[in-house]
Amino acid sequence: MAATREIKSHEVREAADTGFANKVHFIVENIGTSLAAFTFDTTASTVSRWANGKASPGSLLAERRIENLYRVLQFMLDDHTGTQSRSRHEVRAWLMGMNAHLDDAAPAEAIRDGDFKTVMAAARAYSHGG
Repeated sequence: MAATREIKSHEVREAADTGFANKVHFIVENIGTSLAAFTFDTTASTVSRWANGKASPGSLLAERRIENLYRVLQFMLDDHTGTQSRSRHEVRAWLMGMNAHLDDAAPAEAIRDGDFKTVMAAARAYSHGG
């Protein structure tokens, strides 16, 4: 019979911090530190510390912004329609541009403002040519 081990709260937090660091690193690789900082409503130096695992997001809202931007980026960079996948430059431009599905706000701005569901709907519409 295998021995069980109690998981300590600091171990759970370290695992979560590593997950956020990996996600922020992916985001920065694809859209850059400045746009990530704008979307997360923080500074570029804070984003760099998150991406390097030297700090973790201090609020639930910051964590939600990271999770949702990460999911939108994965969706946008993946080939969902059977056509050629989009470049990171195209996705970055889409994040910064005005979007009719978001009342002419930029998707990055909408994520920053907490409108996560609408941004994903706009990403799906863009993916399907709309």
